Amino acid sequence: MKKWTTLCMGVALSVALAACGNNEEAKPSEGAATAAPSSAAATTAPEASASAAPAEQTTDGVPTVDELIQKTAAAGAELKGFAMDSQVKQKIVMKQGDQNTEQATDMTIKSQFTKDPLQMHQEIEMKLAGQGDQKMEQYVTADGFYSMTNGQWMKMPSSMSEQVVAAMQQSASPEKQLEQFKAISEQTKITEDGDNYLLAAEVSGDSVKELAKSYMNQGGSADPQMAAMMEQMNIKSMNISYAVDKKTYYPTKTDVTMVMDMTSGEQTMSMDMNMTATIKDHNKVTEIKIPQEALDAKEIEMPAAPAAPTTP
Repeated sequence: MKKWTTLCMGVALSVALAACGNNEEAKPSEGAATAAPSSAAATTAPEASASAAPAEQTTDGVPTVDELIQKTAAAGAELKGFAMDSQVKQKIVMKQGDQNTEQATDMTIKSQFTKDPLQMHQEIEMKLAGQGDQKMEQYVTADGFYSMTNGQWMKMPSSMSEQVVAAMQQSASPEKQLEQFKAISEQTKITEDGDNYLLAAEVSGDSVKELAKSYMNQGGSADPQMAAMMEQMNIKSMNISYAVDKKTYYPTKTDVTMVMDMTSGEQTMSMDMNMTATIKDHNKVTEIKIPQEALDAKEIEMPAAPAAPTTP
């Protein structure tokens, strides 16, 4: 059950990020992404061309999808740092014969990012039903990747640090996440919500699978088990919303809800997941310093890969 939960959360996060993330600009290093839940790597938003003609607005003055993406990308070029509070709630139900097993996970993540230089600090609290609470704290800077679990700091191997940096591309540039709405513009509606413009879309089926596969491959997280699970998934529905400040065009909120199921042999799994994030303190996060107690931690050693069998 724990293995299924881990794999399902990995796939679910990939699907959700793919549905509202930018796949075209990411240029990650090789290797699988590690378990930094909201990690992302350093790419700045593409500036809108000054000579480009502005996109048309709707008759009620609300910008079109293309215009909102263009203006948000231009604003993102000036976004140097920010904070983000995220919450992921997931419920998995496993059925095999007459037996049902339920697993609920609730994860909260408080993150800070700077783009240049690329730096990240995040505090993670995960509540796994029946297994208690787990708290983690992580730093990623030019000095390396440091992680604290249950009060113990560790410096992660440089190879893992590179993988985390590769996976940090999405969260470090939240304005890029609007790009994917171009692919689902027909399902996207833009409305006014107080001080924000709100983009909302509902997608499902194979189109979501393809977006998720693309994200997993380009994000350096192409895991064979996840890929196999993706093929078996039936994504019943996915609702996505993304809020942008009317004045600054900085992203302010995201919300993704997904319902899906899958069958493997005699076992059936259904999952409901909701991911929400509030993006705040735009340009107020300017520097992230690793505490000395973390810098003093020893670098852990990863187990060596087994030797390949020799042929006589």
